[in-house]
Amino acid sequence: MKTVAIVQARMGSTRLPNKVMKEINGTPMIEVLLKRLAKSEQIDQIIVATSVDAKNDLLVRHVESLGYVCERGSENDVLERYYQAAKAHNADIVIRITGDCPLVDANLVDIAINDFKDHGVDYLSNTSPATYPDGLDIEVFTMRVLERALTETTSLFDQEHVTPYIRNSGKLRLIRLAILRICRTCDGPLMSLSILR
Repeated sequence: MKTVAIVQARMGSTRLPNKVMKEINGTPMIEVLLKRLAKSEQIDQIIVATSVDAKNDLLVRHVESLGYVCERGSENDVLERYYQAAKAHNADIVIRITGDCPLVDANLVDIAINDFKDHGVDYLSNTSPATYPDGLDIEVFTMRVLERALTETTSLFDQEHVTPYIRNSGKLRLIRLAILRICRTCDGPLMSLSILR
């Protein structure tokens, strides 16, 4: 089974235009994110999904110069953009990462992927409800579920935000990645999983 991380990123943010190319200590934010995510041992491929809008040309050039693939799709229908990117690269499992989370933790991503596989659910996240600090957001789901969301929803909100239908349809098995307690003698937090539905 192929595990593909899809990073959604675009230059057209209304609150902070061009934010994914803003520099952090001289390095564009998207580059910081991709380098951190690339440390994952469970991801087979990382793709940046952006829109066909010409304002994203700079982003695409930079991402491709780093050796990553960019897929371009709808500016507003991000669900369709995600689906087409995943389909183009034969994804079986999709990891959703947003371009404004440059401090993504590859170890936490690996824990999420492993727990997703171990529990045989449709969707795993640490965002619904939020169980980790903002900026460490991870969502894991199957290609089958992504396709189902695309074909079953008619909501513009669902299309813009990718996973609300998956989380809220009541038809799927969901699980939450949560911190049980912080381990003071090891390298990180201990994890627990809580079934949501």
